[in-house]
Amino acid sequence: MLAVDSVPSHSLFKRSGSIWKRFAGREIRAKQSTQNLRMEVKEVHKLQKRHTETIRVQNKNHFIITHLQTVEAPPKQPDAIVPPSTRVTSSDMATTPFPRSRSVQTVGWNIFLTPEQIYSLVMGFAPEQMEDKWFIYSEGPDNAGKLKVHFHRSWTGIKIAELFVLIDLKGEGAGKIVGIKWNGTDQTNHMDEEEAKYMMRTTLAWVLGIDIEKGFS
Repeated sequence: MLAVDSVPSHSLFKRSGSIWKRFAGREIRAKQSTQNLRMEVKEVHKLQKRHTETIRVQNKNHFIITHLQTVEAPPKQPDAIVPPSTRVTSSDMATTPFPRSRSVQTVGWNIFLTPEQIYSLVMGFAPEQMEDKWFIYSEGPDNAGKLKVHFHRSWTGIKIAELFVLIDLKGEGAGKIVGIKWNGTDQTNHMDEEEAKYMMRTTLAWVLGIDIEKGFS
């Protein structure tokens, strides 16, 4: 079991630290980019009529006149995922721990994560509506860079999985997933390892905008 200690004063989250400043800058740029894209969507709010060209087609003793025009459909609003402005914590929602069962299992995993992906995991996700489905928060990192990420169902608070992450605190803030613990009881219809990893990959992509490779077991 990977132990997670309290956040040290010189950890990843000290705002005076260079890693935190880089993360904060990325968040501001992401928000500005999203706002600019939304402004573009508002400007193109209807189909725009373009130049009309008349074509005359001779058919025996009379002409057929037809009009051709091109139209530009408004672009689809981007689904940019911006991390929350404040870090999600365990107290933000009522949850339940893993049940005491042998069906709660832990295995190794090996998934590389960029500094931006680490930042998204650290900040977590708090649901705003029923369709959001997930409540995600993290604990750590400790002095060794160990971070634990918790995944709960938003409407029941049931704990589905944990990810164990190791962060390079001395470098740019990149890291990797080193293990996964999941609920394989009847609460999840006895989900197995392959299903648990697939669920985490899809949840990370859909909720946090983190696309990861399959990695190694």
